[in-house]
This record gives sequence, structure tokens and C-alpha cells, in this order.
Amino acid sequence: MINYTLKQLYSFEAVVRLSSFTKASKELNITQPAVYMQIQQLTKNIGSELVIVKGKTITPTFIGKKLYQTCLEVIAKLEQTRNSIEQTLDPKAGHLQISVATTTNSFVSRVLAKFKNQYPKMSFHLEVINRKLLLEKLSNNTTDLVIMGEPPNNIPLITQPFMENPLIAIAHPAHPLLKNKNNSIQALNKETLITREQDSGTRITVERMTGMAFNSDIEINSNEAIIEAVQAGLGIGFVSKHTVGLELKNKIIQQLNVEKFPITRHWYIVHHKNNKLSPIAQRFKEFIVQNSENHQSH
Repeated sequence: MINYTLKQLYSFEAVVRLSSFTKASKELNITQPAVYMQIQQLTKNIGSELVIVKGKTITPTFIGKKLYQTCLEVIAKLEQTRNSIEQTLDPKAGHLQISVATTTNSFVSRVLAKFKNQYPKMSFHLEVINRKLLLEKLSNNTTDLVIMGEPPNNIPLITQPFMENPLIAIAHPAHPLLKNKNNSIQALNKETLITREQDSGTRITVERMTGMAFNSDIEINSNEAIIEAVQAGLGIGFVSKHTVGLELKNKIIQQLNVEKFPITRHWYIVHHKNNKLSPIAQRFKEFIVQNSENHQSH
């Protein structure tokens, strides 16, 4: 097995590229004997001559040329990594990995657009996933930040509520229950109720706060599809009011007056307790709290 150090590779690359021990020593900011010693040690470790010295001319041997090519690749990769790390640690740049619940997607996209405008050098990867996958990300600590409804209490997390998230009942504009000023939970239980999948935060909250049992066989795993199902007259849906602003305004659907609704909960920005946030992630966390419509802290 051939052993060599990065110092030896850097010295060898500089000597061959500059064809001079003296120039290499100046570039590397070490003494000429030190550079010569690095090359001698590298030659010994490999077991073959690497350079031919004739007067002031230094040329690589056949094996030296092969090693030089490898040096270029290794050094290029190291420099690329160094630049990447420096950029990540730059509070105005860096890369942000963010995972969000489907209910928060439209709001988070708007905030990210503002943030990107303020910090144009930063990059981000936005992943819109259901609650089950969000919990996996948090548990495994495989994302910088998560934006979701009620965080779990069985994972060590740092959480901050930043925005109210009112859950409302929605119906087709021609639905007969819209004539009533206030509908009971019992009245709703007689209707076809369209809901999210069992692990959904929206469904868990509605069931807990109302005692309602979703006995419909219509389960849908996205808010957009729930809105479309309500528009088609399939039944009554439950969504975050923030996700249906446009549809309510255009009267494609209508908010249904029901006792115990709207259910006010919060959106949270969350990360694992062991996750030391990068400067850009910390900035985004502060930014989203400051740019929410009504933020709180605890």
C-alpha cells in the first residue's frame, strides 16, 4: 500500500507545474529544502523516481506524469470542497435543505422567494411531503428545517410557532348546509366528509378537537385534491384557510359555518435538537418568523 500525505501531493504538483523547487517553495510559503524533502519522501513512499532534474530543468517521469494527473484531480476536488464549505458558512450564501407539510407549501414558497431576493447567493432545496415523511426526516435529522403543524413530542426538537393556521370546513357553493348560520357537529356527521390520510396533522387535529369520526371512504393525500373534490360536490372538506384564499374569494367553494370551527392551531418551524443550524438556516428561521402575518415566540 502506497502512503502519501496531502503536503507531499501539493509540493509535487507545484514542483512539476512550475518546473522549479524555488518557485514551488515561494508559492507554498515553505523553504526550498522542505519542498525537496517532501518530494524525496514521496519518491520513497511510491518506490519509483518521480522527476528528472537536469540543471534547472525538472520534468516528471512516466510514473510522475500519472501521479501529477492524480494530484490535479485531488487538489481540484479539495479546493471545490473548501469553496463549498466556505460558501455554506457564509451567512449570506450557503445551501438550505427545507422540508414542509403540504398545507404550508404556498406560504413557504412566497417567503422563500423574498428570502432568495434578499440573499441571492444562497441556494435551497424545497421538499413538500406528508406528515409521516416529515417525522422521518426529523427523527433521522436529515433536513435543516421543517415547517409543519403540531410537532411531535417523542423526538428531541427545537420548535417555534410563527403563524396562526385556522382550519375551516368547506363546501360546494350550492350545498344546503350553507343556509344555516351555525351547523352542529352532529349535522356534519350525516354528510360525506372528505379528509386527509390517517397520519395527517389536519385530520388528527379535527378529530381531536371535534370528536368527529371520519367514516367516509374518501381519503385524499393533498389539499389541492380535497378542494377539487369539494368543487365537484363530492362532500365537505377540511383545510387550512391559508390554502383556499383564492377559491373563497372567487366563490368556487364556500366556508361552512360549523360549531368549534375555525379550529385555530399554528404552523411551526422545527429542527432536531442535535442539528446545529448553518448561518443561512438560522437567518431563514428568523426571516420566516419576522415575515409571517402574526408571529409569536416561546
